[in-house]
Amino acid sequence: MQTTNTDRIVLRVLGGEIDAYAELVRRHQQEVWRIVAALLLDTQQAEDMVQRAFIQAYQQLHRFRPGHDFGPWIKEIARNVVRQEVRRRLREDTRLEHYHNHWVALADSTDSSAREDRLAAALQECTRQLPPVSARLLELRYERALGFAEIATSIGRTVEATRQQLARIRLALRDCINRQLARP
Repeated sequence: MQTTNTDRIVLRVLGGEIDAYAELVRRHQQEVWRIVAALLLDTQQAEDMVQRAFIQAYQQLHRFRPGHDFGPWIKEIARNVVRQEVRRRLREDTRLEHYHNHWVALADSTDSSAREDRLAAALQECTRQLPPVSARLLELRYERALGFAEIATSIGRTVEATRQQLARIRLALRDCINRQLARP
């Protein structure tokens, strides 16, 4: 089996020459970008997914088989990264829908007005306890109704980091609200 230039680069990276990985990224970035962008149809998110794909490929570089084409290997990793992200989003959307349905069911009950007042008070108290950065993110997302890309740009973070931080804030609020409502 003949050793290719890509194989030599992979061996250099695996041998500890981490900077050599930049050459593999440079060679395959455009084709990975095209795959991810076609699957997501969101440029900002495509950038995050391409970066994730190359990070995951780096972490799995020891699995690359010398003599094989690196392009199809990295593109399959990219497709898997996108699939995982889509599944994660679907799970998050499902959880939010269940949570919404739960509160709608509570609102439909006979003493819904008192519950709504308690819920509003608990939400207000829990929101007041948030760090200023978290409160700002909630304001941008839910009061101003900005998209994740707009929020990410305004705070200087990636879309994915912004999405994850908002998910953590929502979970913290949910836990805080549940604690508030559990009090007599």
